[in-house]
Amino acid sequence: MKRKQLALIGMPLLGVFLFFSGCLKREMNPNFILITLDTQRADFISAYSRDHGSTPNIDSLAEKGLLYENCFSLTPITLPSHASLFFSQPPHRLKNYNNGQNIRTHRKRPSFVNIFRKRGFMTAAFVSLGVLKASFGLDEGFDFYQDDFPGERWYLAAEEVNKRVFAWLEANKNQRFFLWIHYSDPHAPYAPPYSPPDLKIFLNDHLIGEFLLTQNTPYELDLNVEKGKNLVRLEVHNEFIRKESLYCAKFDIFNFSPKSGQKDLKIQFQRGWFIQRQKSNLFCKKRAYVEIESASSFSPLKLSFKGNLFFPKEKEALEELYKREVEYMDKEIGNLWNKLKELKLFKKTRILMVGDHGEGLGEHKGYLGKQHYGHIHFLYNVYLKVPLIIYDPFATKKGLRRTELVTLLDIAPTIMNLMGFKQMPSFQGRNLFSHQKDDITIFQETYKPEAFMDVFALLKFPWHLIYTPEKSKYELYDLIENPEEKENIYQELHLPHEVLDLKKKLDSLAQAISKNKKEIKIDDEAKEMLKALGYIK
Repeated sequence: MKRKQLALIGMPLLGVFLFFSGCLKREMNPNFILITLDTQRADFISAYSRDHGSTPNIDSLAEKGLLYENCFSLTPITLPSHASLFFSQPPHRLKNYNNGQNIRTHRKRPSFVNIFRKRGFMTAAFVSLGVLKASFGLDEGFDFYQDDFPGERWYLAAEEVNKRVFAWLEANKNQRFFLWIHYSDPHAPYAPPYSPPDLKIFLNDHLIGEFLLTQNTPYELDLNVEKGKNLVRLEVHNEFIRKESLYCAKFDIFNFSPKSGQKDLKIQFQRGWFIQRQKSNLFCKKRAYVEIESASSFSPLKLSFKGNLFFPKEKEALEELYKREVEYMDKEIGNLWNKLKELKLFKKTRILMVGDHGEGLGEHKGYLGKQHYGHIHFLYNVYLKVPLIIYDPFATKKGLRRTELVTLLDIAPTIMNLMGFKQMPSFQGRNLFSHQKDDITIFQETYKPEAFMDVFALLKFPWHLIYTPEKSKYELYDLIENPEEKENIYQELHLPHEVLDLKKKLDSLAQAISKNKKEIKIDDEAKEMLKALGYIK
């Protein structure tokens, strides 16, 4: 079995050559669309795995194109991951360690988008997260870069992105173009736009507000209480909890504030509550009540609250919600395909779809011993393995799959090759259509202050070696015997020779990078945006 899997990793590149043979026509420089899927695990796309939901529209691209089964990001952080894609340089070379950092003044090499613009292509970008705003430096080479967000919200749903993209396509359908579309729906909090309200609040039996706790955003509600006793009733809909007796929502903020400074109000939490005062946590059942007694005839109050649904079986619930986000995004990607076909662009546009990083859904424990959900902090494969699909309407072969290791550094050189453009000397990635078969080693990295600790790793199949300098800790995983990376087999005195070589290289890289790491300040506006998106506390 081991030999079979290793043979798959080192298969000849005949399939790629057959796929690429149709691309040699160049077809008068067709359009190009780059689609990045933020926080997208490969195994939640059904073309990769049938275990988690269905993504027929992404699958249809794979059926017409070329799918890479082992593509890896270099870092589980959005901005540096995209920067490594556009500049084909790793985060530590770009001095881009975290979100919110302005990389423009630290970058010495150009983005590949410049080549499209110099060749006469219209270049446009549509991003869906505030961490990719133009001010952080990814707008280089773009004629148009849409990064505005409604109100105080720092994200867009896929259908909102599509609305902007479709208008641009309508206006520029007769131009040659390079278009970057960024979708981020699988990013936490997992709450697809079609989700119904999960909290209703009543005052004296009158409905006064409906809210979506799963968006994990702060809310404010005005209450006009009458003289005497008033009853506030909460009704929570949590599909993952059926018993009335169980707590199904948790609030970390739930405060009443008199607008007029009135002091004769008596507020009592009654049935349906459990309050952890030392942690400022309030848990409520499907129905919970608060009694407000006022001595005045008209007492305006403000209720401020922020919380989320409570899931006793957290892993199962969050996997389901994450899956729904992916399936919603896939539906909107299907709408994009339909729009391209309507405008007669689909058959004359090359498309490359890739994830920027993955997402942990409770497979690993965090530093405090609890199951970890999210990304940023760790370098296990669930955080870094991403989908990569290339569609070329002029290729002679369809539905091919490749198993060799590739990274986001390879995206820019491969796009240049597809378009027949000259490679840039600053690129550190490889053209995936090269005739040479490379047995590569992938260096991975994540950094404080966004991550809890600086962590470094080397992936050279079948070995994945991870090093956390602050804890003087090494982890070693055999990806054939232990693909889920559950059992750390690192033993200093019993390492295979190839792992000893990896350790020497990893130690050297970690030491050099840590020594040369630059502290990059983040301005106040960026900090507020990162707090709103949940990146920092």
